[in-house]
Amino acid sequence: MNLGGANLKSVNASKPQLLHTDSRQSVTASDDYYSSSEHASEGSSSDDKATIKRYQTLEPQRRPPHGNPEQLQSEATLPAVEPVKTLEPEHKTMSVTFDESPTVTRKPEPPNAGLSWNQTGSEISPPTPGVDDSPYIRFAIEQLTRDEELLGRRRGAVRESQDTILVSPIEPEEGTAYRAQTRPDSPPRRDVWRTFPPVSSVESNPTNDVFVPVEPPKDHRYSKLDFVSAPLRPLSLTLLILCCLLMIAGLIFSNVWSSRHNGLWQYDGVGTSRYFVFEFLPQLLASVIILWLLVVESAVHRVLPYSVLASERATQRSRAMHGLALFPTNFLIPNLSFFAYGEPLLGVCLIVFWLSLFTVPLQSSFFQTKLYGPGIHAGWRWTASQPVGWTLVALYALLVMALLYVLLHFRRRRTGLIWDTGSLADVLVLLEKSNFLSHFDRPDITGGSTKSSHARDYRLGYWTTSSGPEDVFYGIGEENVSSRHFSLAGGKLMEKTVEDTPADPRTLDLESQRGLGTSTTEILQSDVRSATARYRWIPWFLQDTYLVAWAVIAIVLTIAFIVVSFVKQAVRTGFPPLLPAPTTSQGFSPADFLYSFLPSLIGMILFLLWQPIDLYFRALQPFASLASPHGAIAEHSLLLDYLGALPFEVSIRAALAGHFKVAWISFVSIISILLPILGGGIFTAQFVISKQDVLMRACMPAYYALVVFVIIYALSFLVIWPTRKRHLPHDIRTLADLIGFVYQSPLLGDPTFRGIWSKIDLVTRLLGGPPSEMAKVRYGFGVYVGRDGKEHLGVDRLQRQGSGEMLIATGWQ
Repeated sequence: MNLGGANLKSVNASKPQLLHTDSRQSVTASDDYYSSSEHASEGSSSDDKATIKRYQTLEPQRRPPHGNPEQLQSEATLPAVEPVKTLEPEHKTMSVTFDESPTVTRKPEPPNAGLSWNQTGSEISPPTPGVDDSPYIRFAIEQLTRDEELLGRRRGAVRESQDTILVSPIEPEEGTAYRAQTRPDSPPRRDVWRTFPPVSSVESNPTNDVFVPVEPPKDHRYSKLDFVSAPLRPLSLTLLILCCLLMIAGLIFSNVWSSRHNGLWQYDGVGTSRYFVFEFLPQLLASVIILWLLVVESAVHRVLPYSVLASERATQRSRAMHGLALFPTNFLIPNLSFFAYGEPLLGVCLIVFWLSLFTVPLQSSFFQTKLYGPGIHAGWRWTASQPVGWTLVALYALLVMALLYVLLHFRRRRTGLIWDTGSLADVLVLLEKSNFLSHFDRPDITGGSTKSSHARDYRLGYWTTSSGPEDVFYGIGEENVSSRHFSLAGGKLMEKTVEDTPADPRTLDLESQRGLGTSTTEILQSDVRSATARYRWIPWFLQDTYLVAWAVIAIVLTIAFIVVSFVKQAVRTGFPPLLPAPTTSQGFSPADFLYSFLPSLIGMILFLLWQPIDLYFRALQPFASLASPHGAIAEHSLLLDYLGALPFEVSIRAALAGHFKVAWISFVSIISILLPILGGGIFTAQFVISKQDVLMRACMPAYYALVVFVIIYALSFLVIWPTRKRHLPHDIRTLADLIGFVYQSPLLGDPTFRGIWSKIDLVTRLLGGPPSEMAKVRYGFGVYVGRDGKEHLGVDRLQRQGSGEMLIATGWQ
């Protein structure tokens, strides 16, 4: 860090003082932080082995015309800090500004005086006995050098003279198997960038280094922001649309042929191959489309929050981060949330998807038996129910139109994504340079952010800064908002927040993260470490009371179902339909329709009830792995993404990773689709000669299979009981909820997540080293010391050099 000509003398813990001297140059902390390839991590701690060095350039007016680059390089590190006395009154606040002539500078040391942080920290005498204050002193000195105005002048002078600034190389932390990468191409000219028009009502201070969204040139160096996951790609959606069209063709053919001829096929009894074709195959084919459709719906939820953040609709952008769920949370009722975020047509598509769930029960009652022919030549034949058939044609036609709109929507609209962002590591990459995290008010504890953070103009895309237009980076930021600023007040380092009303600025105490009028540090510290805050949340349907109720209800109903079925042999011998059984000229039999549609509908409800359980266990598994006492490697935690996997793929991957509970729950979510398939084809109305009456009788092989799957379904409620490590401080449905667990994490400044431009690059950095080295780098979920020097609850490395392990609450795992 180059402090120019600052004369920093000893520091007294009770009365600090800064001595000012005139200076013409300043190298700021944000110089490295907002550069795509050169920035240094703000969250770097004392665990780095490499010596922290700064290279400073000579003043432009003193630079010789043909200077040797080695002459422009000077190495300086922070000397030991000693106490001094203050000259300012205690009530006066000293802030670092950008228009004052006296700036905070420091006398340069000789070249041989460079020391690493570890060496420097060991020589500092802590002012408080038993407490090492050197990290806080270093943090304060770094923040006091954020002089963006002189930074902009220095960068402008460098651009005018076409000289190169020497930047110290970034050394990776121990355990990382990569070298920091930089963009190989030279920065483009300023005239090739297209900046977006400002939409924020906040007027930026010209002296601040604000975020500016840009549209990069269309070349190979910058990826297009139009990535969509595989289920939403044209090929996948086209195949699904083709399946729906084939289903429509089959339905129309069956309706037309059976109405113009005497049915479709001769009836040959129960349990035969023809019986399977007409009673089980239709809903089996419809179930394949339903499973595919649920995958598409999950993909829409997965992409849409980022798509809204990348759009030009500022009103929707401000609320999408906090309101749009990243995965479906309910399938029993239609999802209407998309209407509130400027996507009414997608909302209509989701309603059509929900209506399509009725195709399985309707398909089970589509084919029925009818007596054709006069007198002794009469015979039973399979026929199509005309009302049911044309209803199915209408539903599939609506589904085709909805899928076509989804295809066109994500085909022509930018999603803001470069790759599929479904894991915690992907979120860390998007937040690595974000400038809005200071507006979140302890979301790791409270489960949400302040009301002001909901109204801010977030955006996903490419960014640059007003002082460095050539430095382009990708992520989520807030438009026309500067980086974090700090000041000294009453001997404390304070964070200055930019409010919408400049006349009424507010400060934020870094030590308490609260307003100056409150003193709740001790309360917040105790909340972070308390079991109540750590384990306060679990989805309502997975809470202990409801799980006991689900298990009891499922087991009791299963027992009753078995008893009623086999005690009096009513299913085998038959029972009266209680409704008219004869089939009409339209091929509709009220008795056959009721005893096909109703069992299938009940099975469909049971299938849909299990889907949120499956999705939440998939989403909770990375946090469950991180909550283990010994943490988890990146492959089983930060990179884990079960939500984006296909149904059978989840079970296989989870079983191989040792996550057997997730594997079983996902497997049950798939086989439970057999409940509506089997339930809809078991009962048919038959004329019993011995009793000379029409009775409803079951296909016993299918009925036995149904009983087995019902028992498996009921007993699986005993397996889903979530252990304590699956409880979290708050929900994880939205992007803001995930940010709450990493918004102060030192991982945001970790070199591993710096300058990522592809998913392959991210996976390579986290898993590219030798297995023995990768196994040493473990991550955990617990109490960690954040970048603000305060304890937080969230995700970080399990252990960092020079610091103890993060606190992971243990107990009943």
